[in-house]
Amino acid sequence: MKKLTKEDVLKGKEMRETVHVDAYDADVVIRPLTDGELSEVFSIIGSVPLKDDGTPDTGKVDVTKNFRALRLATSMGLVEPRLTVEEVADMKFGVPEFIGTKVLEVSGIVPGVSAKKKELK
Repeated sequence: MKKLTKEDVLKGKEMRETVHVDAYDADVVIRPLTDGELSEVFSIIGSVPLKDDGTPDTGKVDVTKNFRALRLATSMGLVEPRLTVEEVADMKFGVPEFIGTKVLEVSGIVPGVSAKKKELK
C-alpha cells in the first residue's frame, strides 16, 4: 500500500476547471477548496435544520447566509480572475451563486451534473 505524501495532499488544490459564465459570455478558472476553506464557508451558514426524515430542510435555510457563503466560496475558488468577496458581490445577480456552486462541485460537496445524469439513466 502506498503511503500518503505531502505532495499528494496538496495536489488536490492544484486541480483547475474552466467554467463558462453565460451572463458574461466568458470563461473563468476555478479550483477546489481545501478542508479549511470549506469549514470557513460552512461556518457562515451554521447549522441546517433537518426534517423528520433527517434530510436538510432547505425551506428553513437563511437565504442571506447562503448567498454570503456562496460569495466566499466563489472568491476563494476563483483562480482567474482573482476577486475579493466585495468584488464578487458586485457581479451580475446569480453569477456568484452559479460559480460558488461549481466550486463546491469540484470540491466534492455538491453533486455535479454528471451525477444527476447517472441518476436519470
